[in-house]
Amino acid sequence: MMGSENRQYLEKFFPIASFIAAIIGPKCEVVVHDISDPERSIVHIENGYISGRKVGDASTDLVLKILKSEAYHEEQYIANYKASGKLGQSFRSSTYFIKNDQNKLVGLLCLNIDVSHMEVAAEWIQHILQGGPNPYVSQTVAETPKEDKQTTEYLQGNADDLLQHMVSSVIGRLTIPPERLSSQEKIEIVRELNELGVFLLKGGVSHVANSLSISEPTVYRYLQKLK
Repeated sequence: MMGSENRQYLEKFFPIASFIAAIIGPKCEVVVHDISDPERSIVHIENGYISGRKVGDASTDLVLKILKSEAYHEEQYIANYKASGKLGQSFRSSTYFIKNDQNKLVGLLCLNIDVSHMEVAAEWIQHILQGGPNPYVSQTVAETPKEDKQTTEYLQGNADDLLQHMVSSVIGRLTIPPERLSSQEKIEIVRELNELGVFLLKGGVSHVANSLSISEPTVYRYLQKLK
């Protein structure tokens, strides 16, 4: 659990979260994360019914990636990236890095705006305005602005579901069963999962070991090689 000093610092952002949610409306979820406890990182949430999350729920795959990469040293926030919900919703999301007086990261303030209905409406409006596909309109002109495809997020509340999602996103790309992988191939998978922050969660080693059909000591040995 975080120290009382950090708790008091994060609590200053609770009314800001409420303020933002009140301005943007009921389709905007605002979350304050305590980074010291990834499995129960949500310490305040507004409109949590949108993603189905609540206080005491886990962090996200992006939160773990941020902590592992330490990108917050160079940036104050990341804005307008895509996120998805466990019910298939589409979100436009932004994250502000909460730092203390010593410039140390202590938490995150996250905004998740449900744009699922907006996307449907935008497609309908575009169809009305253009009258359907126009072969004379340049595809380059018709395209929406390019986005940073590296930044995505999956919003869920349960730490076990988070682990399952993150591990499956990597192992699911395999074309052969995990037990047929070479040791080097398994090390590379462990490396990728480590960079995603999977092992910041308490059950990470056990889950990865089961998924790769290896022992937990083997996972630890692979992690030691990667240092």
